Amino acid sequence: MFTIVYTDKCAKTAKELSDRLEESVLFPVEEALSSPENLGDFDNLGLVFHNDGKSLPLPMQDFIRRVLGNCDLKGLDYMFSVCVCDPKPGHALKIVEKLCAKAGCAPSLSESVSPDATSSDLDSLASLIKAGDIRLAKGNIGTTFFMLTHGIKTRG
Repeated sequence: MFTIVYTDKCAKTAKELSDRLEESVLFPVEEALSSPENLGDFDNLGLVFHNDGKSLPLPMQDFIRRVLGNCDLKGLDYMFSVCVCDPKPGHALKIVEKLCAKAGCAPSLSESVSPDATSSDLDSLASLIKAGDIRLAKGNIGTTFFMLTHGIKTRG
C-alpha cells in the first residue's frame, strides 16, 4: 500500500495517481504536518508536489524535515517523488532528494509530470512506480553515491 502526501495544488494529480496505484491512502501535506500520527506505519511513500518557482514548497520541505526526519524509516521499502510542473521541475526534485538523504531515506523514483497530464501519461508514471526501478533526478550523482554508501533500501 502507498501512502501519498501531496500539496494542495496537486490534489487532482495525486488522486488520479492514487487511483492507478490501487491500494493507497492520500494525505494533504498540511494534515501530515499537523497530525503525523495519522500517517501510521508506511512501507511505501509517495510525495506529490508542485514546484514553487524553481524550488520545493515550504510545507513539503517541513514535512520531510520534521516528519520524515523523526520517523523510524527502517521499514520504508520504496519512496517516490513527483513534481507537477510545467515545463520543468527546476531544482525541486533535487531538493527533495537532498532533504530526504538528511532524513535517512531517498526516493527510488523522481519524476516530473505536467499539470495537464493525459491519462496515458499518468498510466506510464504509475507503471514506473510499480516497477520499482531506481530513477533519480538528472544530474544528481551525490544522491546516488549516498544511497550506495548508506545501503538505503529500494524495492526490486
